Amino acid sequence: MINMIKAELYRLTKSKGFYIFWICAVFTFMISVIYHEPGGISLGAPLDYSDDIKMDIVQTAMNFSYYFFLIIPVFCIISSEYSEHTIKNTITSAISRKKYFTAKYAFTLFYSLLSFLTANYLFYFINRIINGSKYSSPVGEYSKTVLGQLPLFAAIVSLFIFLAFLLRKGAAFNAVTIITPIAYTTISLVLYGIDGSKKTAEKMLTYEISAMISKLAIECTDSYRTKCYIISIAVTVSSFVLGYVLFTKRELE
Repeated sequence: MINMIKAELYRLTKSKGFYIFWICAVFTFMISVIYHEPGGISLGAPLDYSDDIKMDIVQTAMNFSYYFFLIIPVFCIISSEYSEHTIKNTITSAISRKKYFTAKYAFTLFYSLLSFLTANYLFYFINRIINGSKYSSPVGEYSKTVLGQLPLFAAIVSLFIFLAFLLRKGAAFNAVTIITPIAYTTISLVLYGIDGSKKTAEKMLTYEISAMISKLAIECTDSYRTKCYIISIAVTVSSFVLGYVLFTKRELE
């Protein structure tokens, strides 16, 4: 399994997706560093924060951008094997299905979360060096904010892994992962405009992904945080279990 993980890391660093991820991440946060304004992709309600909150903390509230960025490593590590038709050879000649799935899941989750943390801390230190304490918080305060989002991003990546094994085709995986949050928000906003479904829509928007990422960074009650973590744990565990069962029982293409 260790050899497989080493091979995965080598293959990943040689892929275009590896560089695309880091170019997108660095480009996004460098715009914020240069213009002293937080930025990123956001769905749902507009984000409005107090002027007392420093720019680096508000930037973490914009971390929904990493929802889309983290599609890239999952695609490179899992979906590409289906696209290149190498998965069957790997399993039959070197490793069982159970070990293959476990190694793939562990490596993909670990690498994705490590990339998320690395990109966020890279932003923090570059911003602090260039812009100073006026636009940056103490490292402990920043760390509390970023690490507080980690369970949610673990759930997001776990769901991506499950979808990669479920859909197999790279195009289908990309389409579903990109369209789903947009469709969810669109449906919620449509329901919000209907009197009979307004309360349901408010609940949906409260636990929409970009809203959870934002609220876990800023202005989050203990009750809301706990609910977000419960949802994250449930999604992470169910994604692993369902993905494991699906992969070990279904015929390979």
